[in-house]
Amino acid sequence: MRKSTFSLGQRRVMSEFFVNSAVAWLSAGIVTPFFLTKKFIDWLTFGTWGLLFSIIFLAFSLYFSKEIKQ
Repeated sequence: MRKSTFSLGQRRVMSEFFVNSAVAWLSAGIVTPFFLTKKFIDWLTFGTWGLLFSIIFLAFSLYFSKEIKQ
């Protein structure tokens, strides 16, 4: 396994950035449609995209935080 090119501080910042992005996608994709639309297909579409991107950003966050010791 090759050594990371990011310092510990940079990895923490990147991890926090991706966690915040995941929360933003979750709120934009799942919570917001309940207040904006009444169509089921819109809820399904926004919910699917929101959940998908939220999981992707959480995976990136875990990737950057895997070498951080608490």
